[in-house]
Amino acid sequence: MALDTELLKTLVAIVDHGSFQRAALQTFRTPSAISMQMKRLEEHVGAALFHKQGRDQVLTEEGQQLVHYARRILQLQESALQSIKGPQQGVLLNLGCPNDYVANLLVVIMSVMESMLPNIRFRIRTGTSAELRELMDKGEVDLALVTRTPDSDEGLTLFQDKGVWVAKKGFDWTSLKPLSLALYESSCKFHSSAVDGLQKKGTDYRLYCVTANLTLIESLLMAEKAISAIASISVNDSLEIIESELLPALPAVQIAFSRSASAPDWLTVAWIEDVIERVTK
Repeated sequence: MALDTELLKTLVAIVDHGSFQRAALQTFRTPSAISMQMKRLEEHVGAALFHKQGRDQVLTEEGQQLVHYARRILQLQESALQSIKGPQQGVLLNLGCPNDYVANLLVVIMSVMESMLPNIRFRIRTGTSAELRELMDKGEVDLALVTRTPDSDEGLTLFQDKGVWVAKKGFDWTSLKPLSLALYESSCKFHSSAVDGLQKKGTDYRLYCVTANLTLIESLLMAEKAISAIASISVNDSLEIIESELLPALPAVQIAFSRSASAPDWLTVAWIEDVIERVTK
């Protein structure tokens, strides 16, 4: 008996979006409906696909194996449809991007997409990764760049980045007593790592400003009001990376494309993978 591609889509949605709850939002179903679909799929393949780990449902070994094949099956289906329909012209893409990747990455991505799909139009939404995920859940964003931890399976990986400490070029940041910080919102991995690390080091610091606006952070750094922890790709020529044992190490993050389940048919995984290949060349 053939595998039901709708069940496979739901399985992939659970893995890509991290939970049954978000998969339900993405596919416009209830969490109980998602659970029923997974029970049907487990009965069909004759193996448990998830097991409880604390409060979370995580993939079993059989589940991981099926996800691998599910992606291949769905991508093949998408490629077949794309080859028959051909590229569309004049389409609108609702694209989400974190504020810190707007200046150095977004225009590159838009240019690559335009070279692949002439006359494409964009509606850009910016915000934190958490805010962009909420917009995808509401169907207001088709595709979003999001940051994720390296052990996450969410979306399709674009590249790996790392957090760095930065200050205005040439500024003696050690003169800031207590150490003054301008950081992203607390949902940002760099924020929590910076604060936790400074506390463990016993460093006297103050949160001078917390914001989701990279332009404001850069302005405060240029005014020598603070230092910050940002993604390395966001560092511009007026800033310098601080290398100091006085500051805690910041985590690595991965930048990934996350596709909404309500995205238009032409926005296939194969098309997104082509974008990634061209951007990373």
